[in-house]
Amino acid sequence: MPTSEGEQGTWAVSDAVPGAGGVVFGPGGSVLLVRYRSGAWAFPKGHVEQGETLEDTARREVQEEGGVRAEIRGSLPSTRYLNGQGVPRQIHWFVMQTADAAPQLEDTFSEGGFFGPEAAAQMLSYPEDRSLLQAALNAVR
Repeated sequence: MPTSEGEQGTWAVSDAVPGAGGVVFGPGGSVLLVRYRSGAWAFPKGHVEQGETLEDTARREVQEEGGVRAEIRGSLPSTRYLNGQGVPRQIHWFVMQTADAAPQLEDTFSEGGFFGPEAAAQMLSYPEDRSLLQAALNAVR
């Protein structure tokens, strides 16, 4: 059984709670980021609701968290981590595109918006998100 290393030891990937999200490109090739109240900058993502596909979840979470409607343009590698409560998560990522220029962020976030790819890469709090950004940039070129 595949396992993943986390801050609190090894856990089975099959035990991970699934989620989905998007690396969303907006006007002029800018990238949508959200900032959690903890201060971490990341891409919008969330839990899969009953009856949803991963694609449905990504579209819904991008709209709820980032306040933009976006369409899926391709898939990206998934990421795995332990959340703040020690629950293993596996997030399935998609490259997404929107024409919306002014995101309406969910109250969960202290700030966010569209940033140039270089600025976004520097702002992202987690190395795996910087890798996702690079993979998304490669996919849209």
